[in-house]
Amino acid sequence: GNSHSDTTPIRDGKGWVKLEDYACLGDGRSVALTAKDGSIDWWCVPNMDSLPLFDKIMDAKDGGYFSLNPVESYTVQRRYKEDSNVLETTYTTNSGVARITESLNSGSAGRLPWCELARRIEGVSGSVEFYIQLKPSRRNNTCNPYIQSNLHGQVIHVDGLLVMFRHTGDLYEINPSDTIITARLKTQPKSRSLIAILASESEPLAIPLLSLIDERIDISDTAWKLWTRRVHYPVKSIYRAQVLRSSLALKFLLYSPSGASTAAATSLLPEKIGQDKNWAYR
Repeated sequence: GNSHSDTTPIRDGKGWVKLEDYACLGDGRSVALTAKDGSIDWWCVPNMDSLPLFDKIMDAKDGGYFSLNPVESYTVQRRYKEDSNVLETTYTTNSGVARITESLNSGSAGRLPWCELARRIEGVSGSVEFYIQLKPSRRNNTCNPYIQSNLHGQVIHVDGLLVMFRHTGDLYEINPSDTIITARLKTQPKSRSLIAILASESEPLAIPLLSLIDERIDISDTAWKLWTRRVHYPVKSIYRAQVLRSSLALKFLLYSPSGASTAAATSLLPEKIGQDKNWAYR
């Protein structure tokens, strides 16, 4: 479906999330999985077959993730914007309502030279406090990421991957350690904030203005809508919405540099943790 509503999602006792509680973000090169509780638990960067920057979906205890989670108990409603793969999530707490708009961005000329994951946080009413955590993956204990701060944000080194955490000036209690970045953000009515990740492999990393990153969320939304208009299907069909949504879902798996279709956006998922049987029956 195009939208979903639920009460506060609770991970199971081991920290796992049901696969159906994830939504996808994509840019034609990679796919990120974002859970209803605001945690991005899977993202291979820069390509679908690259090693993951976030991999909590496979290691709930020690895996990497990028979370944006309301501090209070909440209800959540999420949907993709109409005819688009830009995701909107609305959190409602006792103190207020906030809307998150998420995108793996493209530019006005198409795919960007770097990877750009943007999360816009808007205050709808009242005030909502968020706790932010960014922990890079150790890639199955094959590397030791480290974090450095500079004038533009926090730079994360993950083997050959260069990653930057960019954010607006309204974050507070920003605490970058060697292996994790934590911060807080509180929305107000009509407030608008941005947190973003920029990533590049084995080449210099661009540092665009925050306003341009935010603008590219809308540029990406327009690009998805233009692509959807080219899907040929009878306008008056009662199943048009379902067909377009399925087409948009399949578009996530098209690897734009080659035009090939990937089998899945994730790695092999075991039937049972610790056993050798997996779900790669494709």
